[in-house]
Order: sequence, then structure tokens, then C-alpha cells
Amino acid sequence: MNFVSSVEEFLKRKIIEILKQRHEGLVFDNLREVLEEKEGVYVEGMLIRRIVADMVREGLICREPSATLRRMLLRLCKN
Repeated sequence: MNFVSSVEEFLKRKIIEILKQRHEGLVFDNLREVLEEKEGVYVEGMLIRRIVADMVREGLICREPSATLRRMLLRLCKN
């Protein structure tokens, strides 16, 4: 296994862990804040965006509009 894929797998596990705790969902910026402030994980924003986009395509994360925030919430898909 190469280093890049192990970092991506680690981030995917962390993102899933965070979203399991936040049933209401999180906007991307809040997800990144939790990764940085609570988990101590500092990664380039484009890498996190790419990983989240991959997870959306894989059906792990669903994007849902928030009426109050006027932004897309990230939640774990119910499957």
C-alpha cells in the first residue's frame, strides 16, 4: 500500500467517524474545522474536498440542502 492511499483511507475513516457523531450533518467548512481543531488533522483543503467528493460518488456521504444555512450538509447515507 502506498503512502497516499493510506492517508486517504485514514481521512475517510475520520470523516465517517465525525459524521456518525453529527447526525444533523455538517457543512464542509465545519467538517474541516472538526478535523483540524478536535482531531488535530491538518490537511490541504483540496485533498479533503477530493476525498469527500469520492465518498459522495461512492454513496458513503449524501449531500442535502439546509434551509436554515442555505448550504449543502454532508451526512452519512442511510444504506
